[in-house]
Parts: sequence; structure tokens; C-alpha cells
Amino acid sequence: MKQIRTLPQNSLSRLASYSSGAAVGAASLVSSNAAIVYVNAGDQFLVDTTPNNGVSAFFPFDLNSDGVNDLRLRTRIDASSLAMVVAPTDVGSSVSVMGQIITYPYADRLAAGTLIDGSAGFLVLTQAAGNVASMAFGPGYANSQWAFAGQNSGYLGVRFNAGADQHFAWMRLTVEPNNSATPRAITVHEWAYESVPGVGIAAGAIPEPSGLGLLALGSAGLAARRRRVRA
Repeated sequence: MKQIRTLPQNSLSRLASYSSGAAVGAASLVSSNAAIVYVNAGDQFLVDTTPNNGVSAFFPFDLNSDGVNDLRLRTRIDASSLAMVVAPTDVGSSVSVMGQIITYPYADRLAAGTLIDGSAGFLVLTQAAGNVASMAFGPGYANSQWAFAGQNSGYLGVRFNAGADQHFAWMRLTVEPNNSATPRAITVHEWAYESVPGVGIAAGAIPEPSGLGLLALGSAGLAARRRRVRA
């Protein structure tokens, strides 16, 4: 089993939340010195609106607002309700999430401060293979890290492609328990990614305050901030 590294608490950027509207997508204010780009997702509630038909609902996310979907979250409500991560639908697309295969591929539920970088163990999800990373399925298997009440919120570690470059990101999610009125629905609270290709990010890390302040994004209600890379 892989070892998950965490950063010292005093090295983490402080966490923050903003009361803003929601939209699927990201907006960034970046420069040659930019690093972490943060997006408040506004507690988007992703739910299968046609339960018990055996068909999943898919929700695409463009983490860095480049017009290309980076991953999809999948949820279904029926006798075997589920919450999963899958690749985008674009031909040849792929995304990787921190996780492990224990008979079945499971997405890790990370604690704040867990380092998401090239040394981590990732599950590679491709459009061609149509494979998945499970967060929760039905009542939950023992290795499902997002399946059980009280242990259903955390950070998803992501490695996504932007052209020829790879970037690391985190998404803070909550998966509804199986006994919920909307079992395995997913709430997306916020996410952030490292704008410098190949540079890791700590789960929960956000930009430090800067003179630029907050970029207001109109009715979309998303926000992005930047910080300068420390020497």
C-alpha cells in the first residue's frame, strides 16, 4: 500500500470559503508568477434527477477554464446507488485521481495537507477504456473511503492534462450516505489547482492574499485568486 505524505500544518495556506453562486467551470487570474488558482464551486449539488432507471447522471468539470473538460463525476440513485469519477468523453482523453486498486479501483479520500504530486499513487482513467474510480457503491464496500456517514467528506486528488502539460489539483467533495433521501449524490464545495505544470499541491491549499484581491465573476459567482511562488 502506498504511503501518503502530508505537509506540515504550518506550511499550508489557510483555508477559506466565499459565499458566491455556482457554475461548472473555473476562472483564473494568472501570470508568469502565478501558482495556486482557487475556485469556490458554491456547494454544487450533483444528483441523479431520474432515479431508479438504471442510468447514471454525469457532470463534467473544466478545472482550469481552458474550454476542455478535465473529468466527470458520476452519480446514480437506484438499488445500487453510486458515486464515481470518470474520464471526459472527448476521444483520447484521460484523467488521473489518487487511489488504489483493492480488487476494485477506489478513489482516495484525502485529509487536508496531503501532498498531491508525482510521487503519489494514481488511478489512470481513460475515455477509451471507460474505467472508473469508485467513491461509493451501494451500501459501501469496506474499502470505499467516501461511503459511510461521518467519513463521506474530504479531498479528491487529481492530475489532469492541459495540452501537453500535466497539472495537480484538489477537489473538496461530500458524498451522500446510502440512507440519504438522495443516496450517493455529490456536493462539490471548492477546488484548486497548481498553474505551474508538474508542481504538486497540498489538499486544501489556497492562494495567499494579494494586492489583486478577489476577481468577481458576475453572475457565475466563481472566484480565483493568486499568489507568488516563494523563493
